[in-house]
Amino acid sequence: MKKIIIYTLLLTLVSGGGVALGFYIRNQTLNPKATIPTFFSRVLTFFVKKGEEVEDDLLYHDTNITDFITKGSTKTKVAVEGTVLSITLEPDGDYHMVVTNSVGLPLVTEFIPEIPSLPTPAIGDKVKIWGIVRFDEPHNWWELHPVIGWKKI
Repeated sequence: MKKIIIYTLLLTLVSGGGVALGFYIRNQTLNPKATIPTFFSRVLTFFVKKGEEVEDDLLYHDTNITDFITKGSTKTKVAVEGTVLSITLEPDGDYHMVVTNSVGLPLVTEFIPEIPSLPTPAIGDKVKIWGIVRFDEPHNWWELHPVIGWKKI
């Protein structure tokens, strides 16, 4: 009987330690600007699949560029409007295009070589640009990478 109790306690301790370590590691590797769910909310939503609705997956959500630069987005696909400030060819083949607004905040967007049919606009063009939301952790900023499309406005 003592062995069963000891094994049960040992199993509980090891399992609990593994779960706690998993939560700790996950919290350390998340985007620092993201809202981290509490333990209680994780337990309650463990079996619930969450994600964007079907119609959300098909749309690029118009987003204020200042809000996007400062807060990011909960949407996967967004569209922003701004003026092209600079375009730079990076060593990895991506074109980094910096778009700014009237406030002067810069937003980095990236054109990738895997979409060769998408030309870059000219510096000074006022554009609406849409793409996939990413948080660039080494630079600690939100960006559109890759850019899926754009139009001059």
